[in-house]
Amino acid sequence: MIVQKQAYRHRPEQGVFGDCHRTAIACILDLPRDEVPNFGEHYGNPEAFRAAERHFLASRGLATVNVVFMRSLEQVLTTMGATNPDAYYLLAGTSRSGCGHSVVGLGDQIVWDPSLDDSGIVGPMDDGFYWISYLVPLSTTRRAA
Repeated sequence: MIVQKQAYRHRPEQGVFGDCHRTAIACILDLPRDEVPNFGEHYGNPEAFRAAERHFLASRGLATVNVVFMRSLEQVLTTMGATNPDAYYLLAGTSRSGCGHSVVGLGDQIVWDPSLDDSGIVGPMDDGFYWISYLVPLSTTRRAA
């Protein structure tokens, strides 16, 4: 995993869409951030966001497996450490700045925050869930057919 910071803070009222999610993906995949599209331009449309993410990952032979948790952050991290201690994952929640945010987790730790100000994860997403996303080979999914 390489560490790098996002290029843009999320300021949609100014036409700027944060890119923490693409940066976290780039970190896990050992890619320069700018080789991953900024899905943030679709934050207002979750279906378009996921479609753009799926398209990019499929072009690299990858897909996501998502797990949602309605527990405390501590419980989520403890569960991840007990069940998948050696697998990197994306963790989405709400940051200190009040925005949805993605960081990189490994086991029971947040190991990298791509935020420019290390805003972290302090609560669940607006839907009440913490989202865990694993990047897996596309061949292990039905979409591979």
